[in-house]
Amino acid sequence: MAEKSTLIVVVVAAVALIALIFAATVFLNDDDKSKDVTPTGNVKVLGNANNDDYINNDDVKLLESIVSSGIWEESKYPYADANNDGRVTSADVDLVRSIIQGKSCKVSYIDIYDRIATVDYPVSHKRIGVSYWQQAELATLLGCWSDVVLASESTTSSNSHRYDTSNIQKSFKGSNITTELILECDCDLVIASQGKSNVVDAAAAASGSVTPFYVDVSKSSTYVSTVLTLGVLINENQKAKEYADYVNGLIEKLDKGMAKVGTKAKSVITLMYANQSTRADIIVECEGTGAADMIGLISDAYDSPTKSTSNFRMNVEKDWFIQNCGKEFEFVIIQQEGTDTKKVDDTYYTPQMYNERFEEAVTYYEMTDAYKTGKLLGTTFSYNSFGGFANLMYLAYLLYPDVFSEEDGWKALQEYFDNFTTAKIDVKKQGGWFYTGTVYHQYNDRLAKY
Repeated sequence: MAEKSTLIVVVVAAVALIALIFAATVFLNDDDKSKDVTPTGNVKVLGNANNDDYINNDDVKLLESIVSSGIWEESKYPYADANNDGRVTSADVDLVRSIIQGKSCKVSYIDIYDRIATVDYPVSHKRIGVSYWQQAELATLLGCWSDVVLASESTTSSNSHRYDTSNIQKSFKGSNITTELILECDCDLVIASQGKSNVVDAAAAASGSVTPFYVDVSKSSTYVSTVLTLGVLINENQKAKEYADYVNGLIEKLDKGMAKVGTKAKSVITLMYANQSTRADIIVECEGTGAADMIGLISDAYDSPTKSTSNFRMNVEKDWFIQNCGKEFEFVIIQQEGTDTKKVDDTYYTPQMYNERFEEAVTYYEMTDAYKTGKLLGTTFSYNSFGGFANLMYLAYLLYPDVFSEEDGWKALQEYFDNFTTAKIDVKKQGGWFYTGTVYHQYNDRLAKY
């Protein structure tokens, strides 16, 4: 009888052990599901425990498992400490739940200076100030353009076709936003470049109700992160996700195409103002500018150690340019500033107007190899911005017409305008995006082969 009892105990213990192992396996699998994400680091908000593109219930599950185990691998989950007290506890779980539910609380994030900034969540954005046109783009793609009351003239005039500017109360020249204007317009959120931190910080200190959010547009790799992070702070996550999906989808298509291309074409990126053809020098955009960084995704953009340390551009003489064309670079990409944005007689800058300007500009380069082979490309000055991705697909077609299609290029640009601006335009008919004329026949002859 004793032996039978012992046997029963052993069997029960074995069954219990199997059940425990099974339960542990299920727990681990469930836990793994909550961690089954790509750790992009795009949302630099404390509370984004699994370090992906969103703050959602996956973060709650992961935090609960960390609290339960008492083990926090900070290097693996750097944003798990939601309240920034040096520990991961149930208080962090509660805080993340509040963020998900849009409840008022204190939220911390890593700003562009790698500092921890703490804000009242959700950040009020009923009266927004933007320091330049890139920041205006950011507010718009997050669905907040109607809340912008203070903007630069580059937005209210030069970019007027993108926006209904009736909500703008004050504007300023260039990017010269001031503390006084921010206070006068009673802004609650100011989206500004890093170069304006002193001005905006002063306004925040003076009013106590201004929240600054600084943006760096020199690296295309930060654009999605910037949008997703601000989307969390102002609780506009859906619009942020739509932009992230759009950009990530474009990058995926570009990557697939570039895999077929193999070696990137060598290019030099020039910036042409309206009077460029009368200047002695040519302005070249080098590594460190948003345009060179973004176009660098699909082309080996020319760089120079002699570039300016302030704006990462260089001025080169025409003779140097002609001498190096074909040796240092295969394509010349001419960005023409203002052609996609200017209104003439209350109509948008037309493709015909752009073509005429480009055809005049290319005569400045007619001694280069790129001109003779049809590899002198005309495009807009929009690559150092959140909307720059919209132009990349068409530029990829101009560089590699055997791999990318013209129609996909127009489609990507149209999708951006339809979904991320307030403008309702046909990109093929309105705006100077790319050269579509026939006078520079070498250009057309090269593309016609494909």
